[in-house]
Amino acid sequence: MVAVAVLWRRPDLLVLATPLAVVTVASLLAKPNQPPTLDEGLDNSVVREGDATTWHGSVGNIRGADLVGVAVQPQPWIELDPIFGALCTDVVDGRASASFAVRSTKWGRRILNPVHLVAMSRWAAFSCSMETSHSSLITLPLPSAFDAAAPMRPTEGLVGLYRSTRSGDGSEFSSVREFQPGDRIRRINWSRSLRSPTMHVNATWSDHDTHVALVVDATDEFGASDGVDGAASSLDTSVRAAGAISEHFARRGDRVSLRTFGSTREQLVAAGTGETHLRRVLDTLTQIRPAGPMRGTYRETAFQHWATGGAELTVVLSPLVAREALDRAVSLGRHGSPVVIVDTLPDDITVSDDPFTALAWRIRLLERRREARSVEAVGIPIVAWRGQGSLDQFLRDVARRSSAPRMTKGWTESA
Repeated sequence: MVAVAVLWRRPDLLVLATPLAVVTVASLLAKPNQPPTLDEGLDNSVVREGDATTWHGSVGNIRGADLVGVAVQPQPWIELDPIFGALCTDVVDGRASASFAVRSTKWGRRILNPVHLVAMSRWAAFSCSMETSHSSLITLPLPSAFDAAAPMRPTEGLVGLYRSTRSGDGSEFSSVREFQPGDRIRRINWSRSLRSPTMHVNATWSDHDTHVALVVDATDEFGASDGVDGAASSLDTSVRAAGAISEHFARRGDRVSLRTFGSTREQLVAAGTGETHLRRVLDTLTQIRPAGPMRGTYRETAFQHWATGGAELTVVLSPLVAREALDRAVSLGRHGSPVVIVDTLPDDITVSDDPFTALAWRIRLLERRREARSVEAVGIPIVAWRGQGSLDQFLRDVARRSSAPRMTKGWTESA
């Protein structure tokens, strides 16, 4: 416009071009000579389902810029406040800071989309774009409300919540008996020994904690999954129930182990207790991915070694659509471990509008009911997951069996 105004002798065009030329020259002089710096990250990279964390970003070396705009592409199971993370912030002394809330609505491990930042000067004379790297966010399953009011054994001990059913070296008093070779001198009951012709000692219960083994069926996922605020699929229920059971027993001092099958990679967590071990179990649950048609053929012999791990309670969580879960439960029961199957199939599953698909699903549900009755007939109970109190009846049965008198070989021969 300046060139046209000079050549064509148009002072009006020169008047119009002068402010634009001044802004352009001033912006070029104020433009930073060095690239901007970016410091960003999440406050917490590990959250629970439904919890939120905050993303913070700080842009430096942008002297001359007027404001910074922030935006993020949407992705499933991630909610941002404000929506899309869209916000603008002013630049003060060449630095600007921005933050927005990030809420995860479903368990699992996710890679967050990169955050786009644009720093602009006044009149948009110049701008610079930045993009963050991919951030990882681990979302632990939100445990369902669970509490087992029924004890597995009639009395409480000092290691875990329950003591052992057999006598041995421990710290809890059991009875007073006659001295036997090998008894420690500190166990002598002097008051009773002085009143009897023989030496007596204090017998104790051996300290013992309960080993709870969790087996999660991740073969397939049935039902709609709408996150923590909506409907739950079969895999959602299995993972959240496993987290609730493990948290309940681990915080009571008992040992918890975890094994998954049917997923893209089978996971195994050895028995342990404490907050660190509980975090390890919950972190393993976030890695479950249904294998679906890619799963391999089940071989029972590969599962027998883990099945003889000495668990006092084995909980199998499965929708019971595939026969593999029932086979493994029966295999565990044959090794003497008390086994309970938790049915996690949703009550309302919408099948396809295809009449043949609907008919096939009805037939499979009838077969599933028949298979469940066969498993219950061999002594393995099947309960529906209802949260608090789901395992109370089974735990009462286990406590009743552990305290009931048993027939021994010596008694049979004498009889």
